[in-house]
Amino acid sequence: MGFKLELPTEIMKDIQKIYDNTDEILGEMTRAGAAVVEANMRSNAPQVLKDYVKVTRTYRTPSDGGINTKVIVKGYIPFSDPNRKGFTRNGGGGDSYTTDKGVPAEFLANLYEHGRSTAPWPKKPFVRKSFKKKEIEEAMLEAQSKASGGLLDE
Repeated sequence: MGFKLELPTEIMKDIQKIYDNTDEILGEMTRAGAAVVEANMRSNAPQVLKDYVKVTRTYRTPSDGGINTKVIVKGYIPFSDPNRKGFTRNGGGGDSYTTDKGVPAEFLANLYEHGRSTAPWPKKPFVRKSFKKKEIEEAMLEAQSKASGGLLDE
């Protein structure tokens, strides 16, 4: 005596469609979550960094097969003095960097986020407070519904 289950063809087609489009659905979900974080980071970031907040392309990590989209701070903030050719980290005693591009936005974002102990530069976090779990989950569920054609709606 055994149990045999037969699913209707329509259900099997829906399951196959979800299976075939899993990477695309997950990619859309991570992009939607990253878009929420990007908008929050832009609104929380100091004025000088707002234009340097960007979303990366969606990619698969080879080590674990995860599908990711990152929000980054990238670029160079031009020096206010066009004759300036470098900057120093850690006050006057740190490493000196020579560049005509300006200050790396990543460096300045890290300085705002964590502060500096060698000079009076208090931390003013803007990245951490940009990750609002409920907003991100809502955006990801909406993207899941749209990308799956409504098949994954609860």
